[in-house]
Amino acid sequence: MSPPQDDKREAILLTQDTVTNYVTQHAADINVFPPGATLTATAIQGGNVNFAFCVRSSCGKTVFVKQAPEYVAVFGPDGFPLTSTRIEKEVSILNEWKSILGDEAGKFLPKLYYFDCQNKVFVMEFLEGFILLDHHLVTNPDRTTDVLIASQLGEFMARTHLATHSSKISSERAAFLTAEYENRALRDIQLEFVFTKAYKEVSTQTSRGLNVDDQFLAEIEALKSRYNGESGAGDMCLCHGDLHPGSVLITTGSDAQVRVIDPEFTVYGPPGLDVGSLLSGYILAAVHQSHASTDKEVKAETVAAIVQGVAAAWETYKKTMVSGGISDELIREIEVETVGFAVAEVCRTSLGHAGMRLWLQFDDAEVKEAAVQSALSIVQKCMTARHTDGVQVLFDCLGAL
Repeated sequence: MSPPQDDKREAILLTQDTVTNYVTQHAADINVFPPGATLTATAIQGGNVNFAFCVRSSCGKTVFVKQAPEYVAVFGPDGFPLTSTRIEKEVSILNEWKSILGDEAGKFLPKLYYFDCQNKVFVMEFLEGFILLDHHLVTNPDRTTDVLIASQLGEFMARTHLATHSSKISSERAAFLTAEYENRALRDIQLEFVFTKAYKEVSTQTSRGLNVDDQFLAEIEALKSRYNGESGAGDMCLCHGDLHPGSVLITTGSDAQVRVIDPEFTVYGPPGLDVGSLLSGYILAAVHQSHASTDKEVKAETVAAIVQGVAAAWETYKKTMVSGGISDELIREIEVETVGFAVAEVCRTSLGHAGMRLWLQFDDAEVKEAAVQSALSIVQKCMTARHTDGVQVLFDCLGAL
């Protein structure tokens, strides 16, 4: 992989028509395609923030190309501005994780072939045959896959959290990670759109029955403060920052695999942020499945598969953290915050502030509203009860679906 460049020339924006020429020009550095290979490109839809392409050679080899413009890609250059340096943080944390995981990095991460700092482009392994975890959880959850995938994700989070946890590293190292991964531009986006906007705009009509009282808002403010690094300096680690199931690619079956992607929102923050973000998707998927079928046996099986995934993720994470020397007191703190971050994300998604996620999307308006009410009921029960009951209150809510 090439080192960052200091060239200040304006970045060249890639398109489906030009990306093959770009890859050809840098083929020696990428070192995937044979000399003179004929390349074709396809734009990858679904991501809103960046440009992404699959580039394929006539011999069948493929790469994934991603570029970060100085704006949110879906809105165009006159839309929402966003620093392109976000891709530098993404590459940086991928290299940190690779160092932490060593020879097992390939078990969790795609291979990074090339990084062009000037044009804010990286070229990465294209994961043929993988699907997004959120699509799997909505369309075809199964116990074998979901327990294996969740266990691997629990292990990934615990190993990367342990290696950077503020209780396990020097104060100098913690200070470096705090500064290096402040990621202020993207953190401010999360502060506004995850922890503020949904609640600022809430009213009796838009809350859909959720009791957003002073106590509830105080819980959100506490989570917001933790995310922003304003408290809990003794319980911080290097986080993905946006580890929902849309940031995980998987294969299914008895040899199910995971690959973690899109860590551009990385921060040095509370461990419960990552664990909660992941579990929020499982919660929403369980609620979705509980309303997706009128067949009681199908409903019971799909919900049970997802709930077992939640349990596997948390138990693997907890076991690995404990074996790594994290104290019972800190584990309890992480557990309580995990539930908080999870249901905060469930809340904003249910209130319609998370874009067009797959969760809770039904053609039948009555079914959709019933699913939203189920999700908000979990939020209401868990947001405060987590302080006394920890993750058990979440398991109880999921078990009642």
